[in-house]
Amino acid sequence: MRRSTMCSSTLVLAAVLSLAGCGPTATPSTTPTPVESWVEPPAPNEGKAFEDVRGGTYRLPGPGDCAANVLVFFGHDCPMSNGYAKEIIRLRAEYTPKRIAFCVVYADADLAAGDARKHATEYGFTCPAILDPKMALARRVGAAVKPEVAVLSPAGELLYRGRIDDRYVDFGKRRENLTAHELRDALDAVLAGKPVAVPRAPAIGCDISLPQ
Repeated sequence: MRRSTMCSSTLVLAAVLSLAGCGPTATPSTTPTPVESWVEPPAPNEGKAFEDVRGGTYRLPGPGDCAANVLVFFGHDCPMSNGYAKEIIRLRAEYTPKRIAFCVVYADADLAAGDARKHATEYGFTCPAILDPKMALARRVGAAVKPEVAVLSPAGELLYRGRIDDRYVDFGKRRENLTAHELRDALDAVLAGKPVAVPRAPAIGCDISLPQ
C-alpha cells in the first residue's frame, strides 16, 4: 500500500551503501532475482557514478568490496521515512562491521544537493547519501515507495526488496509491537550464506514518482 498525499514525489535511498565502503505481495523464494546490471562489467569502484550530497561522486561497490549492499530509498519530506532514520542508523552501526554497506538515496528530480545534505546532517546519516534525480536506482530494483529498501549482492542480484519491518499497518498508522523485521532477517541470511526466506515484502509509505 502506498499514498502520496503527505509528501512530494521525492526518492531517497534507503534502498543503501556504507561510508566505510563495506567496512541487502511477498512470495518466498530460494533463489535471488537478478537485477539488470548498472555496472558493466561488474567490478569494484567501477560503473555508474552518482552525485554525493557532500560533494564528489559515489560508485556502488562491486564484488570483493562487501558482503551486500543496502539501498535505502528515503523521502526527505515523508514523515514515515523520517520516522525510520534512527532505525537505519542503528542497523548500519550493527552491520557495517560485518561488511554490509548502506547508502541513502535521494531520487528527486527537484531536490537540490544542499537541501539533501542538510537533511542527511539533521537526521544523522553518516553513510553515503546520493542524488538520483533520474530515478535510475529505483527503476533498477523496482522500488515504489519511501521508505523502501533493496538488498543487493555485490554482483547486482536483488536479494530482498520491501519494508524495513512491520512498524506501519497503514499509511501513518503505527503498530505498537513489531512482529516482523524483514531487513534484519535478510541481512542475517546473507551473512549466514543462506537464501532470503522472504525476498519481497510490500512497503507502506509515500509514493516514488518515476519520470515518464
